[in-house]
Amino acid sequence: MSNIGNSLKDGMQSLIKKHLQKKAIMWFLGSSVGLIILIGLLVLVMVLGVIASLGGETEPSNDDNIGSTINISPEVEKYRSAVQKEAAANGIPELTNLILALIMQESGGRYLDIMQASESLGLPPNTISNPYESIRVGVANFAATYRLAEKAKINVTETALQGYNFGSGFIGWSIKRDGGWTQKNAIEFSRIYSKGVKRPNGTWRYGDQYYVDHVMRYLQPGPGDNNNGQSPIKGGNKVIEAAIKAGSTYIGRSSYIMGGGRNQRDIAKGIFDCSSFVHYAFKQAGVSLGNLSSTTTDTIVVQGKKVSYAKAKRGDLVFFDTYKKNGHVGIYLGDGTFLNCQNSYGVSIASMSNTYWKSKFNGVVVRIVQ
Repeated sequence: MSNIGNSLKDGMQSLIKKHLQKKAIMWFLGSSVGLIILIGLLVLVMVLGVIASLGGETEPSNDDNIGSTINISPEVEKYRSAVQKEAAANGIPELTNLILALIMQESGGRYLDIMQASESLGLPPNTISNPYESIRVGVANFAATYRLAEKAKINVTETALQGYNFGSGFIGWSIKRDGGWTQKNAIEFSRIYSKGVKRPNGTWRYGDQYYVDHVMRYLQPGPGDNNNGQSPIKGGNKVIEAAIKAGSTYIGRSSYIMGGGRNQRDIAKGIFDCSSFVHYAFKQAGVSLGNLSSTTTDTIVVQGKKVSYAKAKRGDLVFFDTYKKNGHVGIYLGDGTFLNCQNSYGVSIASMSNTYWKSKFNGVVVRIVQ
């Protein structure tokens, strides 16, 4: 009987405990204090969920994080997804922007064989007549070239680029000689295979001895508000930024013709020379550099205020002794780069440290906007 009594006693205590717990829960839920605490807990759970979703892992980008800040024309940019696809297929997704820059140099998007890939198949130039086929062949060729260049002890990317232009034979040659690409050995390789023949501009006939510089300039940050407004060297002067923005719209879709750019027909077609281009850019910002029809580097260099290169600011004009004293002019962007219209490439961004421009820069810097 004692066991039965104990069992009944335990059962009654359990029922009473559950009843009291239920009443406590009902009181808690029915009271204002309990409701506030419950709502607070729900809000906390929601906030933690949002934070977790924001902080969770994401798929890494296949690009090289330069994004749209590179100086790529719309004609080439439209092939970005195709280049990304082929780059990923060939195991070099991080080189997408480098390949787009290479395309800018090879064709600017103006030819069907946009990567000039026909010759890598042993075909005559421009045999490929489909841009996407050109990308397929060209990216595969560059990927193979890049893998060879990875053996270099120095300048792997530069070695691969020059190898794409000269042919893969340059890669092994440069690695054996110097450990990889240098500007000096690129010139020497071109000299050897040019058999003493030079172009009118003084460069060796074989390939492009300055190919690396010519491609890499398209990887420099875009000026002003161009390319989604992302530029680490953007300045604060609204007039200067307006001039640079206006000029930058012609990057990759313009042509250099001596004496061009002095009428609306030329301007509409993107035809300029260096002085008419600078005149046009500043005019769009409300700054007159004199009569358009008679503008030259000689008429521009005497305007504004001369400053030393050490004190050069974004928007200043830099001059170079090319075919004559002060024969070429560009708009300084800062960080050792300038925007200009030059022979063969049209409107583009160039580096002051480029071998050619460094040799031609005469130290003349003119500030038009104070």
